Amino acid sequence: MADLTNHFNRVNELLNDWDGVGLSHELSMTELIISYLNSINHNSHSGMSNQKKQHIQAKVNQIKKIDIVVKRQQDIDTLCTNKIQHNYNEIVAYRLRSISSLLDSKYYDAFRYLIEAINSFVKVFELWSQDILWRLSLDLRLMAELATLNGGNDNNNNNNNNNVTIDYFEEASRTLLSKCFQAANADRTANLAESKKNAALGVVNQLFQIYFKINNLKLCKNLIKTMESPGFPALESYPLNQVITYRFFNGRLSVFNGQYKKAQEELLYAFNKCPSDSIKNKRLILLFLVPMQLEQCKFPKKSLLEKYKLTQFIDIVQSIKSGNIKQFNECLATHQNFFISKGIYLILEKLKIIVYRNLFKKVHLITTGQRIPIGNFVSALKWMENDAIDIDETECILSNLIFNGYLKGYISHKVALVVSPTNPFPKLPLN
Repeated sequence: MADLTNHFNRVNELLNDWDGVGLSHELSMTELIISYLNSINHNSHSGMSNQKKQHIQAKVNQIKKIDIVVKRQQDIDTLCTNKIQHNYNEIVAYRLRSISSLLDSKYYDAFRYLIEAINSFVKVFELWSQDILWRLSLDLRLMAELATLNGGNDNNNNNNNNNVTIDYFEEASRTLLSKCFQAANADRTANLAESKKNAALGVVNQLFQIYFKINNLKLCKNLIKTMESPGFPALESYPLNQVITYRFFNGRLSVFNGQYKKAQEELLYAFNKCPSDSIKNKRLILLFLVPMQLEQCKFPKKSLLEKYKLTQFIDIVQSIKSGNIKQFNECLATHQNFFISKGIYLILEKLKIIVYRNLFKKVHLITTGQRIPIGNFVSALKWMENDAIDIDETECILSNLIFNGYLKGYISHKVALVVSPTNPFPKLPLN
């Protein structure tokens, strides 16, 4: 009983002090859920420090000790009502029920009790407790992932008696939007510094993660429009770690929308501001930043790619710089599965036009005069790419280069390329 009593005393002490940060740690289920996720995804520990692993294990051990006592209680609701103050008794009770269900592998119940804890919390939410809102939002997203990985709506585990297929991510996003985000957004306090809207970004970031997970990116646009409206605090006023996450996802969304310049700006900000010891996060940012930089003909150093274990890009970078279309194609083929799994294959494939541009520039440099025989380009492509390539295919590539502004000149059909006397291959990037 001592472990549960200490937990109740600690909650009351933090409530009396209005210590939202401390209370968010005390009520955290993050460590327990992560330990379950790590047991499924065996590589999840990679990049995690020993100190972080020890913290997770210590928190899990503490939760398990408390749960042993909870399971002996006949009425946990009455116990929490008698022991917890400031209208937090329901929150604590539902959280304890969620933990018990999770430890019993009843993922449906664990998920539902956590939603009930959130429903109770938003009724008493104040700005000082914003860290608790962020923690509950994070835990709900992680719980949705765990429930999904463990068979979704398996009746044996989840007690879902209606036998209805449950989309946990969809359910989680609905709760985060209608309860957590709305709890912050509904505040009409004139002074933004005192507004609950200061808690909105942490919830939005969790929604971003879910929307990208379920590939429903159109919903991200509405959140961005709201967050960047005049009625919300400036982005710089939010915690830096939240701004980094927000701009990372904003950058990824810009990639999806073909806004490569904006994507580069957002991702570059996220990478530069991300703490140097957050190797895993910086690598994730680089995965999307490198293609954006390459599109702008900004080439990362080999040492940077090696440091963050992104060696798949090394030959891509070299082939673009040298105009080696054969090396570019081979690298894309070799690492095709990796690039596809990260959602960047098509972006990299579009860079082929720059490789052609650099190859044809070399042909121009070794040819005297403004009229370059089409056969010279055909020979370069046969040597570099494909023996079967013909004049028509070569002229098609040249036409694309001219149309997209990578080459200034015109084609004399099946005879020659007539290049501009001044700057026939404009300096990159073009915009």
